[in-house]
Amino acid sequence: MSARHYTIHRRGFTLTELLVTLAITSVLALGAISFLANANQANRLQMAISSLNASGRFGLEQLSRDIRMSGYRDSEWTLGALANMIAATDGAAATGGDSITLLFEGARDCNFAATIAGVATNTYQVVDGHLECNGLSVTDGVQEMQVYLGEDTDRNTVANRWLSPGTAGLDMTRVVSVRIHLLVRTDGNAFSSGAQAYYFDNALQPAVDDGQIRREYSVTVALRNPS
Repeated sequence: MSARHYTIHRRGFTLTELLVTLAITSVLALGAISFLANANQANRLQMAISSLNASGRFGLEQLSRDIRMSGYRDSEWTLGALANMIAATDGAAATGGDSITLLFEGARDCNFAATIAGVATNTYQVVDGHLECNGLSVTDGVQEMQVYLGEDTDRNTVANRWLSPGTAGLDMTRVVSVRIHLLVRTDGNAFSSGAQAYYFDNALQPAVDDGQIRREYSVTVALRNPS
């Protein structure tokens, strides 16, 4: 029996096929990289917005609590009325805006320090991107605070006009509510491109090109212990 010989022809990739394969692979790789980059940017943006919301809401919650407490005295109080239970100062936007000081009966102030003669004195202001109370940070990312005092001019317990601290003619004994505006922004990382305008203090503010996102958080609080 004679042996049969088979010849197996092996054929590799041509240069053209190899180049096409490399091109397709490169396109797929670039697409995957772009997708991951966009997903990472979206995740960073979502985390930044969540941080904005947390800072704004927490700051307003603490301020609201102390505003409601202002002027509080329990049934055992023997020192008379609290003078200047609310004092506010009109400040420049560049230095953090306004400040507000709230007095009420309590054993501890906002930093849990023992009070003097049982009177808690809590001063809130914005310093270097922090909302502070008595010099210690309450929350981060706050750029500016604006305070408005609601004055009841006809003694019906409802504010008839809203005035900035120190406005001529403002009668602090007739203040029945307080409105707080906080401007909160993201940290030093860039989250946007191009100049971004934002709304704050009842007005559209000039656009700022620093890559930051800014949002306003506000609350109006009726006083429980008006003068």
